[in-house]
Formats: sequence, structure tokens, C-alpha cells
Amino acid sequence: MTSIVHKSGLIRLCEPTGKHVIRSIAIGLLSAVALLAGEGASAQNAAMIEAGNQELRDDIQWLVDRGIIGYVSTSTWPIPVSVLEAALEARKRKGLARADVHAILAVRRYLDDQKNSRFGLVAQVNTDSLPQLGFASQSRAAASGGVYLQGGGDTFAGKLQVNGLLDPLTSKQSKVNLEGSYVSARFLGQALYVGQLAHYWGPGLDGSLNWGNAGTAIPGIGLQRAKQTAPESKWLSWMGPWGYDFFLGQLQHDNAVPRARVINMRVFVQPIKGLELGASRFIEWGGRGRDNGLGALWDALRGNSNDQARGEDPSNELSGFDLRYTLSLWGNPLTFYGQLAGEDEAGGLPSHYLSQFGMQFKHAIGATRVQWHAEAADTTASRVFGLGSALAGTAYSHGTYKDGLYHDGLPIGHPIGGTGRALSAGVVLVPDDFRYFSRYSVRFIQAEVNEKSQAINQAFPRQARWYGAELAYSWRIRPATFRAGVSMLRRTSGNIDNGFSLNLSMNIPLGM
Repeated sequence: MTSIVHKSGLIRLCEPTGKHVIRSIAIGLLSAVALLAGEGASAQNAAMIEAGNQELRDDIQWLVDRGIIGYVSTSTWPIPVSVLEAALEARKRKGLARADVHAILAVRRYLDDQKNSRFGLVAQVNTDSLPQLGFASQSRAAASGGVYLQGGGDTFAGKLQVNGLLDPLTSKQSKVNLEGSYVSARFLGQALYVGQLAHYWGPGLDGSLNWGNAGTAIPGIGLQRAKQTAPESKWLSWMGPWGYDFFLGQLQHDNAVPRARVINMRVFVQPIKGLELGASRFIEWGGRGRDNGLGALWDALRGNSNDQARGEDPSNELSGFDLRYTLSLWGNPLTFYGQLAGEDEAGGLPSHYLSQFGMQFKHAIGATRVQWHAEAADTTASRVFGLGSALAGTAYSHGTYKDGLYHDGLPIGHPIGGTGRALSAGVVLVPDDFRYFSRYSVRFIQAEVNEKSQAINQAFPRQARWYGAELAYSWRIRPATFRAGVSMLRRTSGNIDNGFSLNLSMNIPLGM
């Protein structure tokens, strides 16, 4: 930061440029991570696992849904490593099928490789810069690459990752960022993290209505439980295993209200075996030219905004509920899930809902794991797949925060953005390949996007209908991991370009 003298004689500080901010944060993180990298590699329970590893999520879901390990929420990311370590330590050890052993070893090797890795390279290619759907980390540029340094132990952990983007998907994205970087600490049964990690709140496979990883990760500070166990109190034990995520951050590159802040909260419980219930709240408030005081924050937290004049409402928020229920069908997990996110408030509760529903079925053919899924998402407020009256142009938009719930022009919620609809289905095959841990996936999508052609949705800036498909193959040459595939998008109506993209991502640890 530099100081200048104004005509009034007062000395004021100039705001640092984006490059200066990135440089300052990087230096601070580098100092912290360099110290952590020197710790022994015997444990790294303080580390965090951000959203984006589809293979890991599938493995964890297989083990949880089949009762091999205890409760681990796959609907709330990032996940503390301590949660996963505790679940693996208490896992079922008898009567395991070969497919179960494969999933256990896949998770164990992921944790061990992360624990032992000190630095490495990451790269992603998306040749036609197509917007991507789903949980898996996708390049938001024609190509991107990064280097990282990480380390830690039982109490502290951290990672510094510097990324460069070639031909970003939107004009708001920075060509250099620190996504994937963080410092975390574990204390008094809690996990505290500071950095820029990808979040994902919801049970959906192809998107989350409330907070997904389609947009650039939001930098900030978060707090979670370090273990997702049931309360020890006999008065609260009925809740079953539970957890929470509390996050305070600041949006980048927002033009309408620069330096807008977010305060986000999620809580989840498993009151009965197989049933997970979650509630989430995403609040955008404050920023340059806005009231950033505690009074405005309190108004935002208690939902006191609808009765205020246009331009004076303290916040833009999205709140809702989700559930995931798994039952056994002929000894195989059958899962139903749903999510509702309210764009407005009435009587202290969310209203004008966006909706998402889906199902999964997992089984084995011999020792090969097979996971089917089908999912539907309606991001038009109040429509709920035709059951209500549509409020087009409302979802993810706001009268004061005119950039809406988009970060760098990309949706913070569902990847198609507001006022749209998507239907998707796919299958994942995981053979009992203990050498390369290979797996194959195919997915089909039909979507209607941006019916009001809102410019704030830079992923799909104009109204269109289209269908798409994705074929992917992932494998591991320990400790490196790779994912390759092709994706296709074809217009059926509206204004959107057809596309065919080759996709490749890799993580190559260089120091063990």
C-alpha cells in the first residue's frame, strides 16, 4: 500500500492493486507453509480437502452407503482430513467384498500421497473453454497450470498454490490466482482454515443450488467440526452424527458493489442411519458504499431486508434445505436426494424456491463398481418443475448487488446459473484395478439456460437450449493422478455456440 497527500492535507492510503494483493497474500502463505513443510509426514490431520475430486467423493460415498465406514458427509466440502481418518480407523474389517477393499485402498492411498507430498504441479486443459457441470474440478480457461507447496501435521497444515490461466472463460477472471491455497489449524475439536478453497454444499452430483464450485473460489476464513460424530450428551445424542461449516469471506472483481462480503453457514445431521439433513445460508452483504456495521450485519442475519426500500436492503441471500436418504435394495445402496434454495424470505423462512432432485444406485458386477445417477435442477424461482408460478429473472440476481450471486461472472450456485433448467444422467464404472485405480464415466445433459439473457451470467450470457455429453477416464500412476475426456455441447435453439472440447487435468507431486 502507498500513501498520498490530498488537497485537504489528510494522508490517505491508496487501495492496493489486485497484483499487489495476490503478491502480499502469497508471501504470507509461503512463509507459513514453508514452516509447515518442514514437519514430519507421520500425520496431517489438520489438512483440508477442498471440493473437486470426483473420484474421492465417489469412493467415500460407496463406503458410507454400504456401511463400511461411519458417517462422513459428502454434501459439505471442504472436509477436514481428521474426519476421514477417524472414519477409516473405525471401518468395518470383516465380510468385505473385493470392490469394498478397492474403495478403502483408493481413499487410503489418496490420504497417504497427500500426507507425503511436499510440492508439485497441477495442470488443466479445456480446449474449447466450455462451461462444465458437476463436482469434478474443471479448468475455467482454455488451459491453466499451477505449482504448489504443502505440509503440516496434527495441529497445523497448509498449502500455497499459484495458478496461471490462459484464455479465461470470463472477462472478470484474473489470469493469476491462489485457488487451492490455505492454512489450517485443529484445536478443541474444531478445524479453522484461512485461504481460497473450493466449497460445495449439497448432495447433487451435477451441481449445487446453494454453493458449488463452478465459480472462482471465494477467499476467506472458515470453521468446522474436526470430527463428524454424535454429541456425547444423552440429551442431544438423538441428533446423531453432525457437523457445521461457518465461513466469512470477500468477493473479488465485483463491479456493482466492490469488496462485497459473504457470511455463509451450514449445519448437517444424520438423525437416523442413512438419512442426512442439511440447512445452508449464503449471505452477501456490505461492500464499498454500503453499511458495513454490525447493525447491517444483524439485519442481514435475521432476514430483515424485504421491508426496506430498494437500494437500502442490507443483503442478498440464498437459504435452503437438503436431504439425502439411502436405503438397501437387494443389498445395494439406493439413494434419493433433494435440495431447495429460497431466493426470498417470508415469515422468517426461505421462499420462491429453486429446486433439485436426484437419485443414485450403486452395485457391483463381479468386482467392478457401478454407479448410476439421474438428476434434475430448476433454477427458476418458484417454478419447481411447473408446480408453481415462475419468477423469471429473479434467481441469483439482486436489485442492489447487481452482479448477483456470481463470482468472476460464473455462478456461485448451480453451474447453469439462474432462470434455467437441467436434466442429467450418467454412469461411473470402477474396475478392480489395484495398479492404476482407473475408472470410466459418461454423462448426458439437456438444459435450458438464462431465459432472460442476463449479462451477469457470463458462462451462459444468452438464452439457449442445448444438449451435451461428457466421456471421461481417470487413472493414477502413483503418486500422480490424471483425468482425460471429451465434452460436447450442441444448440437446439437460442443463441449459443456449439462446442467440442478436449479435457485433461493432472496433479503431479514432485517431492515426497
